[in-house]
Amino acid sequence: YSSGKEIQNHSQEGTGYFEKEKKFSVFQVFPPKRKTYLELHKYNPMTLTGERITEWKDSRKRESEILDQSYIKERHIILGNDLATAHFVVYRNGKVKFKGNDTWIEIQPDEVTCPELPNKFVRNLYLEAIDASNTAIRYEGLENFINLKQLKWLSFNKCIHVDDWFVDRLSGELNETLEYLDLSNCHNLTKNCISCFYRFKNLKTLLLQNIVKDREFEFSCMLLEDAFPNLLIDNRITT
Repeated sequence: YSSGKEIQNHSQEGTGYFEKEKKFSVFQVFPPKRKTYLELHKYNPMTLTGERITEWKDSRKRESEILDQSYIKERHIILGNDLATAHFVVYRNGKVKFKGNDTWIEIQPDEVTCPELPNKFVRNLYLEAIDASNTAIRYEGLENFINLKQLKWLSFNKCIHVDDWFVDRLSGELNETLEYLDLSNCHNLTKNCISCFYRFKNLKTLLLQNIVKDREFEFSCMLLEDAFPNLLIDNRITT
């Protein structure tokens, strides 16, 4: 049996806990609006249109994807940064290749696990290539791509969440070693992303196919190639 005072104190403590959780949340930079199934009852049936239901479902999906792509510190401590990133990519329908091995590692269509991917730390195991094409990796998920000292090849071809902010964060984390970058068919990119590529010190191939047919975009690509003579940019419209 609990007294009214105890219940009140417990309620106040709970409120403090959730306020503290909100304060230190990793997602507060881009905080999603919290919505629950109960909130559907707030809508007037006359205004509960198919469009609003779709918006609500999209919001729930976004929150779920962001949570699924959270940076897990323990995973990086136990596996090391390269193997932890490999697990993150492979279990989100991507594939990876390690230095000294030409075999792409990925989950096969009829499997739910990836036996080829070590589940404990392996010394001198470095990621050299990541193919995250057609994945749902978001800006928040890039927090998992840290300290990849040997990564040279990276593709986010046909990724629906790649935008200018995504590239900006990518260029801040992987500008030292990356030589090949494919961002083709990422239709949320604009000419503003070009300035981010000046950060990459060793980039040799940049694929930006089917991004935008715009003179200013093409001119910006030409200026980038002039600044980096060893860089080849393919910004053709092929579709």
